[in-house]
Amino acid sequence: MPTQPTYELIYFTARGGGEISRLLFAQAGVEFKDTRLTQDEFKAVKGDVTRAPLGQLPVLIVKGTATPFPPIPQSHAIERYLARKFDMYGKNIEEATRIDVACECVVEIFTHIVKMFFEKDDAKKKELGKSFVEKDSKTVLTAMCNALKKNSGGKGFFVGDKMTLADIAVFHMTEAIFGSMPPLAAMYPALKDFSDRMRAEPKIAAWIKKRPVTQF
Repeated sequence: MPTQPTYELIYFTARGGGEISRLLFAQAGVEFKDTRLTQDEFKAVKGDVTRAPLGQLPVLIVKGTATPFPPIPQSHAIERYLARKFDMYGKNIEEATRIDVACECVVEIFTHIVKMFFEKDDAKKKELGKSFVEKDSKTVLTAMCNALKKNSGGKGFFVGDKMTLADIAVFHMTEAIFGSMPPLAAMYPALKDFSDRMRAEPKIAAWIKKRPVTQF
């Protein structure tokens, strides 16, 4: 009997670029080693290509496969690998492409969020937040609401009739934007309702309950 692969996800003590993968594991019901490093601990392994082949995190280490499997760097490559592995990447190429579009929208939103998060000047941070709510996020978040409504009348998932990587990625995004910028929840009720439904999904809810509390 072939052995089941084992997984170790290495990231920092944060949600950030590791949380979508963690949520995929949770929803799939697949155990994994959730290795969270401090910045000092990361410096100690940064030059080890067997743990961090690109000198950055996250990294997914897969063991127990039929052939040797190198460590997987790059957060989005990890997410798509897991989504394919757990049958959460659509039923065909058309659905997979729609999932990719949703995920790229999430990337675009996080580009703004990261810029705000690392801004040191309080006045500039406030200005970036105001611009994000009033202008920078408007086209993408409106399009995401429309995509959700088109697929399921706003009451189901983003693509197809079951949860996919798109739903996990968008939920991760809504946790960040609704938590840090509450006015957005009222501006995009379809996304807020979707986020609430995802949070109530049993496996997602169980993960949220047990995960370490972090700002981002």
